[in-house]
Amino acid sequence: MLDGQSIAVFGLGRSGLAVARAAIARGATVTIYDENLRERLGKPELASEAEALGARLVLGVPLPLNAPEQTIVVNPAIDHRHPCLQSQKEKVIGEVEFAFRISKAPIVAITGTNGKSTTTAMTVVALRAAGIDAILCGNIFGSGLPEMPLTDAADQSKPDQVLVAEISSFQLEWVRDFAPIAAAITTITPDHLDRYDSYADYAATKERIFVNAKVKVDARIDGQLVPEIPGQCWDNTAGFRAIGSHNIRNAEAAAALTVAALEWMSSINLDSDAIREYRKEREAAGVESVLPQRAFEALRVFPGLAHRMQFVESLRGVTFINNSMCTNPAAVVASIESLGGKTSHVLVGGVNKDLPFAPLKEHLEGKSHRLYLFGRDAVQIKNELSQNWQVYVTMKEAFDAASKEAKDGEFVMLAPGCASMDQFRDFRHRGDVFCQYVRDLTQ
Repeated sequence: MLDGQSIAVFGLGRSGLAVARAAIARGATVTIYDENLRERLGKPELASEAEALGARLVLGVPLPLNAPEQTIVVNPAIDHRHPCLQSQKEKVIGEVEFAFRISKAPIVAITGTNGKSTTTAMTVVALRAAGIDAILCGNIFGSGLPEMPLTDAADQSKPDQVLVAEISSFQLEWVRDFAPIAAAITTITPDHLDRYDSYADYAATKERIFVNAKVKVDARIDGQLVPEIPGQCWDNTAGFRAIGSHNIRNAEAAAALTVAALEWMSSINLDSDAIREYRKEREAAGVESVLPQRAFEALRVFPGLAHRMQFVESLRGVTFINNSMCTNPAAVVASIESLGGKTSHVLVGGVNKDLPFAPLKEHLEGKSHRLYLFGRDAVQIKNELSQNWQVYVTMKEAFDAASKEAKDGEFVMLAPGCASMDQFRDFRHRGDVFCQYVRDLTQ
Protein backbone atom coordinates (compact mmCIF):
# COMPACT_ATOMS: atom_id res chain seq x y z
CA MET A 1 0.00 0.00 0.00
CA LEU A 2 2.83 2.41 0.86
CA ASP A 3 5.57 0.55 -0.98
CA GLY A 4 8.17 2.96 -2.33
CA GLN A 5 6.63 6.06 -0.79
CA SER A 6 8.63 8.51 1.31
CA ILE A 7 7.01 9.72 4.51
CA ALA A 8 8.07 12.42 6.94
CA VAL A 9 6.91 12.20 10.54
CA PHE A 10 6.94 15.56 12.31
CA GLY A 11 7.32 14.91 16.04
CA LEU A 12 8.70 11.78 17.68
CA GLY A 13 6.27 10.60 20.30
CA ARG A 14 4.09 7.60 21.02
CA SER A 15 1.96 8.20 17.92
CA GLY A 16 4.92 9.20 15.74
CA LEU A 17 6.71 5.94 16.49
CA ALA A 18 3.51 4.01 15.69
CA VAL A 19 3.24 5.76 12.31
CA ALA A 20 6.89 4.98 11.51
CA ARG A 21 6.43 1.33 12.46
CA ALA A 22 3.32 0.88 10.30
CA ALA A 23 4.73 2.80 7.32
CA ILE A 24 8.03 0.92 7.26
CA ALA A 25 6.20 -2.40 7.53
CA ARG A 26 4.31 -1.41 4.36
CA GLY A 27 7.41 -0.61 2.36
CA ALA A 28 7.75 3.14 2.91
CA THR A 29 10.93 5.00 3.79
CA VAL A 30 10.49 7.16 6.88
CA THR A 31 12.31 10.21 8.20
CA ILE A 32 11.35 11.47 11.66
CA TYR A 33 11.93 15.15 12.41
CA ASP A 34 11.88 16.54 15.94
CA GLU A 35 13.14 19.92 17.10
CA ASN A 36 14.35 18.44 20.39
CA LEU A 37 17.81 16.98 20.78
CA ARG A 38 17.85 13.28 21.62
CA GLU A 39 18.52 13.91 25.30
CA ARG A 40 15.67 16.47 25.47
CA LEU A 41 13.00 14.19 24.06
CA GLY A 42 10.15 13.41 26.42
CA LYS A 43 11.04 9.73 26.06
CA PRO A 44 14.60 9.45 24.70
CA GLU A 45 14.22 5.68 24.31
CA LEU A 46 11.79 6.30 21.43
CA ALA A 47 14.71 7.48 19.29
CA SER A 48 16.50 4.16 19.67
CA GLU A 49 13.27 2.29 18.90
CA ALA A 50 12.76 4.37 15.75
CA GLU A 51 16.31 3.71 14.57
CA ALA A 52 15.87 -0.01 15.21
CA LEU A 53 12.87 0.08 12.88
CA GLY A 54 15.00 1.62 10.13
CA ALA A 55 13.74 5.19 10.36
CA ARG A 56 16.10 8.10 9.69
CA LEU A 57 16.16 10.69 12.50
CA VAL A 58 16.68 14.44 12.16
CA LEU A 59 16.79 15.87 15.68
CA GLY A 60 17.57 19.20 17.29
CA VAL A 61 16.93 21.45 14.28
CA PRO A 62 13.84 23.40 13.13
CA LEU A 63 11.21 21.43 11.25
CA PRO A 64 11.77 21.85 7.50
CA LEU A 65 9.66 24.36 5.58
CA ASN A 66 9.99 22.24 2.44
CA ALA A 67 10.44 18.59 3.33
CA PRO A 68 11.44 16.36 0.38
CA GLU A 69 9.10 13.53 1.40
CA GLN A 70 5.82 12.90 -0.44
CA THR A 71 3.64 12.87 2.69
CA ILE A 72 4.00 14.52 6.09
CA VAL A 73 2.31 12.90 9.09
CA VAL A 74 2.21 15.47 11.87
CA ASN A 75 2.21 14.88 15.61
CA PRO A 76 -0.91 16.48 17.15
CA ALA A 77 1.27 18.35 19.64
CA ILE A 78 2.53 20.61 16.82
CA ASP A 79 0.39 23.71 16.37
CA HIS A 80 -1.40 23.67 13.02
CA ARG A 81 -0.38 27.32 12.55
CA HIS A 82 3.32 26.39 12.58
CA PRO A 83 5.05 27.75 9.42
CA CYS A 84 6.45 24.32 8.59
CA LEU A 85 2.89 23.02 8.20
CA GLN A 86 1.35 26.02 6.51
CA SER A 87 4.11 26.16 3.90
CA GLN A 88 3.40 22.61 2.68
CA LYS A 89 -0.08 21.88 3.97
CA GLU A 90 -1.17 20.19 0.73
CA LYS A 91 0.83 17.12 1.75
CA VAL A 92 0.19 17.20 5.52
CA ILE A 93 -2.05 14.65 7.22
CA GLY A 94 -2.47 13.68 10.85
CA GLU A 95 -2.24 10.33 12.59
CA VAL A 96 -6.01 9.84 12.39
CA GLU A 97 -5.97 10.16 8.61
CA PHE A 98 -2.96 7.86 8.32
CA ALA A 99 -4.54 5.22 10.55
CA PHE A 100 -7.83 5.36 8.64
CA ARG A 101 -6.02 4.71 5.39
CA ILE A 102 -4.32 1.54 6.65
CA SER A 103 -7.05 0.12 8.88
CA LYS A 104 -8.85 -3.07 7.89
CA ALA A 105 -11.42 -2.48 10.65
CA PRO A 106 -14.14 0.18 10.77
CA ILE A 107 -13.66 3.07 13.21
CA VAL A 108 -16.07 4.59 15.72
CA ALA A 109 -14.82 8.05 16.71
CA ILE A 110 -15.61 10.20 19.73
CA THR A 111 -14.52 13.75 20.46
CA GLY A 112 -15.62 16.48 22.84
CA THR A 113 -14.26 18.91 25.37
CA ASN A 114 -15.40 16.77 28.29
CA GLY A 115 -16.71 13.22 28.50
CA LYS A 116 -14.95 11.77 25.46
CA SER A 117 -12.70 9.34 27.34
CA THR A 118 -15.51 7.86 29.39
CA THR A 119 -17.84 7.67 26.40
CA THR A 120 -15.12 5.95 24.36
CA ALA A 121 -14.50 3.35 27.06
CA MET A 122 -18.24 2.81 27.58
CA THR A 123 -18.69 2.20 23.86
CA VAL A 124 -15.94 -0.42 23.97
CA VAL A 125 -17.45 -2.31 26.91
CA ALA A 126 -20.93 -2.19 25.36
CA LEU A 127 -19.70 -3.53 22.00
CA ARG A 128 -17.67 -6.24 23.71
CA ALA A 129 -20.72 -7.26 25.71
CA ALA A 130 -22.57 -7.55 22.40
CA GLY A 131 -19.89 -9.93 21.15
CA ILE A 132 -17.85 -7.52 19.02
CA ASP A 133 -14.06 -7.42 19.24
CA ALA A 134 -13.83 -3.71 20.06
CA ILE A 135 -10.40 -2.08 20.52
CA LEU A 136 -9.90 0.94 22.79
CA CYS A 137 -7.51 3.33 21.07
CA GLY A 138 -6.69 6.88 20.03
CA ASN A 139 -6.04 9.87 22.25
CA ILE A 140 -7.24 8.07 25.38
CA PHE A 141 -4.51 7.75 27.98
CA GLY A 142 -4.47 6.64 31.59
CA SER A 143 -7.94 5.08 31.52
CA GLY A 144 -6.92 2.04 33.53
CA LEU A 145 -8.08 -0.18 30.63
CA PRO A 146 -5.98 -1.74 27.83
CA GLU A 147 -5.44 1.05 25.28
CA MET A 148 -3.15 1.80 22.34
CA PRO A 149 -2.40 4.52 19.78
CA LEU A 150 -4.86 4.56 16.89
CA THR A 151 -2.13 3.72 14.36
CA ASP A 152 -1.06 0.65 16.31
CA ALA A 153 -4.68 -0.50 16.45
CA ALA A 154 -5.13 0.12 12.73
CA ASP A 155 -1.84 -1.62 11.91
CA GLN A 156 -3.00 -4.79 13.69
CA SER A 157 -6.68 -4.57 12.77
CA LYS A 158 -8.99 -7.23 11.32
CA PRO A 159 -12.20 -6.71 9.32
CA ASP A 160 -14.43 -8.15 12.06
CA GLN A 161 -13.09 -5.75 14.72
CA VAL A 162 -14.23 -2.23 15.56
CA LEU A 163 -11.67 0.41 16.53
CA VAL A 164 -13.26 2.75 19.08
CA ALA A 165 -11.10 5.87 19.10
CA GLU A 166 -11.01 8.95 21.26
CA ILE A 167 -10.07 11.82 18.95
CA SER A 168 -8.81 15.21 20.11
CA SER A 169 -9.33 18.50 18.31
CA PHE A 170 -5.59 18.53 17.58
CA GLN A 171 -5.93 15.19 15.79
CA LEU A 172 -8.83 16.50 13.69
CA GLU A 173 -6.89 19.45 12.29
CA TRP A 174 -5.48 17.48 9.37
CA VAL A 175 -8.18 14.93 8.49
CA ARG A 176 -9.17 14.66 4.83
CA ASP A 177 -10.94 11.41 3.93
CA PHE A 178 -11.37 10.08 7.48
CA ALA A 179 -14.79 8.38 7.51
CA PRO A 180 -15.79 6.68 10.78
CA ILE A 181 -18.84 4.42 10.64
CA ALA A 182 -20.23 6.39 13.60
CA ALA A 183 -19.04 9.54 15.34
CA ALA A 184 -20.07 11.57 18.35
CA ILE A 185 -19.34 14.92 19.94
CA THR A 186 -20.02 14.75 23.66
CA THR A 187 -19.67 18.45 24.53
CA ILE A 188 -18.06 21.58 23.17
CA THR A 189 -17.09 24.29 25.63
CA PRO A 190 -14.13 26.70 25.54
CA ASP A 191 -10.78 24.92 25.80
CA HIS A 192 -7.29 25.04 24.26
CA LEU A 193 -7.69 28.72 23.39
CA ASP A 194 -3.90 28.95 23.51
CA ARG A 195 -3.94 26.76 20.40
CA TYR A 196 -6.82 28.34 18.43
CA ASP A 197 -7.46 31.90 17.34
CA SER A 198 -11.01 31.79 18.72
CA TYR A 199 -13.57 29.51 20.32
CA ALA A 200 -15.31 29.34 16.94
CA ASP A 201 -12.13 27.88 15.39
CA TYR A 202 -11.88 25.32 18.17
CA ALA A 203 -15.54 24.30 17.79
CA ALA A 204 -15.25 24.08 14.00
CA THR A 205 -12.26 21.77 14.37
CA LYS A 206 -14.29 19.46 16.62
CA GLU A 207 -17.08 19.41 14.03
CA ARG A 208 -14.67 18.00 11.44
CA ILE A 209 -15.28 14.56 12.95
CA PHE A 210 -18.68 14.60 11.22
CA VAL A 211 -17.53 15.55 7.71
CA ASN A 212 -17.43 12.01 6.31
CA ALA A 213 -19.05 10.05 9.15
CA LYS A 214 -21.62 7.43 8.18
CA VAL A 215 -23.73 8.03 11.31
CA LYS A 216 -23.55 11.24 13.33
CA VAL A 217 -24.35 11.11 17.06
CA ASP A 218 -24.39 14.75 18.00
CA ALA A 219 -24.47 14.78 21.78
CA ARG A 220 -25.96 18.27 21.87
CA ILE A 221 -29.16 17.73 19.85
CA ASP A 222 -31.99 19.82 21.39
CA GLY A 223 -30.14 19.98 24.66
CA GLN A 224 -30.38 16.21 25.07
CA LEU A 225 -27.38 13.99 24.70
CA VAL A 226 -28.76 11.43 22.27
CA PRO A 227 -32.10 10.33 20.86
CA GLU A 228 -33.96 7.57 22.65
CA ILE A 229 -32.47 4.13 22.14
CA PRO A 230 -35.15 1.65 21.05
CA GLY A 231 -35.79 -1.11 23.53
CA GLN A 232 -34.26 0.65 26.54
CA CYS A 233 -35.57 3.05 29.16
CA TRP A 234 -33.14 5.57 30.58
CA ASP A 235 -35.52 6.99 33.17
CA ASN A 236 -34.52 4.57 35.94
CA THR A 237 -30.76 4.95 36.20
CA ALA A 238 -30.38 4.60 39.96
CA GLY A 239 -28.49 1.35 39.49
CA PHE A 240 -25.71 2.86 37.36
CA ARG A 241 -22.32 2.56 39.05
CA ALA A 242 -20.52 5.46 37.35
CA ILE A 243 -20.71 8.54 39.57
CA GLY A 244 -22.53 11.63 38.31
CA SER A 245 -25.50 12.48 36.11
CA HIS A 246 -23.13 13.35 33.28
CA ASN A 247 -22.07 9.72 33.15
CA ILE A 248 -25.66 8.71 32.40
CA ARG A 249 -25.46 11.01 29.39
CA ASN A 250 -22.11 9.46 28.45
CA ALA A 251 -23.77 6.04 28.63
CA GLU A 252 -26.56 7.23 26.37
CA ALA A 253 -24.05 8.42 23.80
CA ALA A 254 -22.17 5.12 24.04
CA ALA A 255 -25.42 3.24 23.55
CA ALA A 256 -26.20 5.18 20.39
CA LEU A 257 -22.73 4.54 19.01
CA THR A 258 -23.01 0.85 19.85
CA VAL A 259 -26.30 0.54 18.00
CA ALA A 260 -24.88 2.44 15.01
CA ALA A 261 -21.87 0.14 14.83
CA LEU A 262 -23.99 -2.99 15.09
CA GLU A 263 -26.32 -1.71 12.37
CA TRP A 264 -23.40 -0.94 10.08
CA MET A 265 -21.88 -4.37 10.57
CA SER A 266 -25.28 -5.94 9.93
CA SER A 267 -25.74 -3.86 6.77
CA ILE A 268 -22.55 -5.23 5.20
CA ASN A 269 -23.72 -8.76 5.97
CA LEU A 270 -20.85 -9.51 8.30
CA ASP A 271 -21.05 -13.22 9.07
CA SER A 272 -20.42 -13.54 12.81
CA ASP A 273 -22.20 -14.99 15.82
CA ALA A 274 -22.51 -11.53 17.35
CA ILE A 275 -24.26 -10.04 14.32
CA ARG A 276 -26.54 -13.05 13.89
CA GLU A 277 -27.53 -12.71 17.55
CA TYR A 278 -28.09 -8.99 17.11
CA ARG A 279 -30.42 -9.57 14.15
CA LYS A 280 -32.43 -12.09 16.15
CA GLU A 281 -32.79 -9.67 19.07
CA ARG A 282 -33.81 -6.87 16.72
CA GLU A 283 -36.41 -9.03 15.02
CA ALA A 284 -37.78 -10.23 18.37
CA ALA A 285 -38.15 -6.63 19.52
CA GLY A 286 -39.91 -5.69 16.27
CA VAL A 287 -37.87 -2.50 15.81
CA GLU A 288 -35.39 -1.23 13.24
CA SER A 289 -32.52 -1.17 15.73
CA VAL A 290 -32.05 -2.19 19.34
CA LEU A 291 -29.43 -1.98 22.05
CA PRO A 292 -28.77 -5.57 23.16
CA GLN A 293 -29.73 -6.15 26.78
CA ARG A 294 -26.24 -7.45 27.59
CA ALA A 295 -24.75 -4.19 26.24
CA PHE A 296 -27.14 -2.14 28.39
CA GLU A 297 -26.14 -4.19 31.43
CA ALA A 298 -22.45 -3.62 30.68
CA LEU A 299 -23.08 0.13 30.68
CA ARG A 300 -25.06 -0.07 33.90
CA VAL A 301 -22.25 -1.78 35.83
CA PHE A 302 -19.40 0.20 34.27
CA PRO A 303 -17.51 1.75 37.23
CA GLY A 304 -15.97 4.72 35.45
CA LEU A 305 -12.37 5.44 34.50
CA ALA A 306 -9.34 6.24 36.56
CA HIS A 307 -8.98 10.00 37.13
CA ARG A 308 -12.47 10.71 35.73
CA MET A 309 -14.91 11.14 38.65
CA GLN A 310 -13.19 8.15 40.22
CA PHE A 311 -14.54 7.11 43.60
CA VAL A 312 -11.50 6.79 45.88
CA GLU A 313 -12.80 6.20 49.40
CA SER A 314 -15.47 7.16 51.92
CA LEU A 315 -14.03 8.14 55.28
CA ARG A 316 -16.07 9.39 58.25
CA GLY A 317 -18.98 9.96 55.88
CA VAL A 318 -16.86 12.11 53.50
CA THR A 319 -16.57 10.86 49.92
CA PHE A 320 -13.28 11.49 48.10
CA ILE A 321 -13.40 11.83 44.29
CA ASN A 322 -10.40 11.91 41.93
CA ASN A 323 -11.29 13.87 38.79
CA SER A 324 -7.76 14.84 37.79
CA MET A 325 -8.72 14.64 34.11
CA CYS A 326 -10.82 17.79 34.68
CA THR A 327 -8.60 20.37 32.96
CA ASN A 328 -10.89 23.30 32.09
CA PRO A 329 -13.33 25.51 34.04
CA ALA A 330 -16.44 24.10 32.34
CA ALA A 331 -15.41 20.65 33.52
CA VAL A 332 -15.18 21.92 37.10
CA VAL A 333 -18.78 23.14 36.85
CA ALA A 334 -19.92 19.83 35.36
CA SER A 335 -18.09 17.91 38.08
CA ILE A 336 -19.79 19.86 40.87
CA GLU A 337 -23.20 19.61 39.20
CA SER A 338 -22.87 15.85 38.83
CA LEU A 339 -22.80 15.42 42.63
CA GLY A 340 -26.49 16.26 42.87
CA GLY A 341 -26.29 19.45 44.90
CA LYS A 342 -24.36 18.03 47.84
CA THR A 343 -21.72 20.31 49.35
CA SER A 344 -18.34 19.74 47.76
CA HIS A 345 -14.87 20.89 48.76
CA VAL A 346 -13.04 21.24 45.46
CA LEU A 347 -9.30 21.38 44.83
CA VAL A 348 -8.73 23.72 41.86
CA GLY A 349 -5.49 24.92 40.30
CA GLY A 350 -2.38 24.23 38.29
CA VAL A 351 -1.58 25.76 34.90
CA ASN A 352 -4.50 27.67 33.41
CA LYS A 353 -4.82 27.17 29.64
CA ASP A 354 -5.83 30.82 28.99
CA LEU A 355 -9.43 29.96 29.87
CA PRO A 356 -11.88 32.19 31.76
CA PHE A 357 -13.13 30.99 35.14
CA ALA A 358 -16.28 33.14 34.92
CA PRO A 359 -18.54 30.08 34.43
CA LEU A 360 -17.32 28.67 37.74
CA LYS A 361 -17.82 31.99 39.50
CA GLU A 362 -21.43 32.14 38.29
CA HIS A 363 -22.09 28.55 39.26
CA LEU A 364 -20.85 29.01 42.84
CA GLU A 365 -23.00 32.03 43.63
CA GLY A 366 -25.45 31.26 46.41
CA LYS A 367 -24.14 27.72 46.91
CA SER A 368 -22.30 26.11 49.81
CA HIS A 369 -19.42 24.64 47.82
CA ARG A 370 -15.89 25.66 48.77
CA LEU A 371 -12.76 25.97 46.64
CA TYR A 372 -9.17 25.32 47.70
CA LEU A 373 -6.84 26.94 45.17
CA PHE A 374 -3.31 25.67 44.59
CA GLY A 375 -0.52 25.67 42.04
CA ARG A 376 1.09 28.14 39.66
CA ASP A 377 -2.00 30.08 38.64
CA ALA A 378 -3.92 29.93 41.92
CA VAL A 379 -3.68 33.68 42.58
CA GLN A 380 -4.82 34.52 39.05
CA ILE A 381 -7.81 32.20 39.42
CA LYS A 382 -8.66 33.70 42.81
CA ASN A 383 -8.61 37.21 41.35
CA GLU A 384 -10.89 36.17 38.52
CA LEU A 385 -13.34 34.47 40.86
CA SER A 386 -13.44 37.63 43.01
CA GLN A 387 -14.07 35.62 46.16
CA ASN A 388 -11.95 35.20 49.23
CA TRP A 389 -10.89 31.62 48.58
CA GLN A 390 -7.74 30.48 50.35
CA VAL A 391 -4.65 30.01 48.17
CA TYR A 392 -2.22 27.18 48.88
CA VAL A 393 1.19 26.52 47.36
CA THR A 394 0.85 22.75 46.98
CA MET A 395 -2.01 20.35 46.36
CA LYS A 396 -1.15 18.62 49.64
CA GLU A 397 -1.81 21.81 51.60
CA ALA A 398 -5.10 22.30 49.78
CA PHE A 399 -6.05 18.65 50.38
CA ASP A 400 -5.29 18.83 54.11
CA ALA A 401 -7.47 21.93 54.50
CA ALA A 402 -10.37 20.47 52.50
CA SER A 403 -10.33 17.10 54.31
CA LYS A 404 -10.40 18.86 57.70
CA GLU A 405 -13.34 21.08 56.78
CA ALA A 406 -15.50 18.47 55.02
CA LYS A 407 -18.40 17.07 57.06
CA ASP A 408 -20.45 13.90 57.00
CA GLY A 409 -22.34 13.62 53.71
CA GLU A 410 -20.04 16.00 51.82
CA PHE A 411 -17.45 15.49 49.08
CA VAL A 412 -13.77 16.29 48.74
CA MET A 413 -12.99 16.36 45.03
CA LEU A 414 -9.91 16.98 42.93
CA ALA A 415 -11.29 18.85 39.91
CA PRO A 416 -8.38 21.16 39.02
CA GLY A 417 -9.73 22.83 35.89
CA CYS A 418 -6.11 23.30 34.80
CA ALA A 419 -3.17 21.46 33.31
CA SER A 420 -0.87 19.65 35.73
CA MET A 421 2.67 20.35 34.57
CA ASP A 422 3.61 22.87 37.25
CA GLN A 423 3.85 20.27 40.02
CA PHE A 424 3.20 16.91 38.34
CA ARG A 425 4.33 14.89 35.31
CA ASP A 426 0.81 14.69 33.91
CA PHE A 427 -2.82 14.37 35.02
CA ARG A 428 -2.31 10.70 35.93
CA HIS A 429 0.52 11.54 38.28
CA ARG A 430 -1.60 14.28 39.86
CA GLY A 431 -4.53 11.90 40.35
CA ASP A 432 -2.33 9.14 41.75
CA VAL A 433 -0.86 11.56 44.29
CA PHE A 434 -4.36 12.67 45.34
CA CYS A 435 -5.39 9.02 45.83
CA GLN A 436 -2.30 8.45 47.97
CA TYR A 437 -3.26 11.42 50.14
CA VAL A 438 -6.64 9.75 50.73
CA ARG A 439 -5.05 6.40 51.53
CA ASP A 440 -2.73 8.13 54.01
CA LEU A 441 -5.78 9.28 55.99
CA THR A 442 -6.66 5.65 56.73
CA GLN A 443 -3.28 4.84 58.25
